[in-house]
Amino acid sequence: MVVYYLLFVTCLGTAALNMLRVHGGFFTNYAADLVVPAWLYVASRGLHSPSGRTTRIQRTVGHTPEIAALTLFVASTLTEVSQHYWPHGLFPGRFDILDVVAYACGLAVCYAADKLLSGERGTAARVKRQPAA
Repeated sequence: MVVYYLLFVTCLGTAALNMLRVHGGFFTNYAADLVVPAWLYVASRGLHSPSGRTTRIQRTVGHTPEIAALTLFVASTLTEVSQHYWPHGLFPGRFDILDVVAYACGLAVCYAADKLLSGERGTAARVKRQPAA
């Protein structure tokens, strides 16, 4: 839950800096590319509220870690590629391959943590269900 809010605050902070046209180096060039897909991953997988209600996004995009990571990576990359062919379009900007690398890095960390933590939860659940010898 803490990660969700840290990613969300960072996302809002980088958006504010970009909207104010502040040249903040890494924070305005790549931080959003790292945290936005990561925040969307956490939200789409429902990792921020395991006991909360399940949304349609969580049932589709967030159904498995693989689907979530791949869907968000492809969608993020398509927004970046659209900047090459349509620089003043829906996602204005200029194409930068390092943005795609940032998407991959942010999502890879979330995917790895999700798999690691879900594996630990699965092991703990199996241990609890085994009868004592």
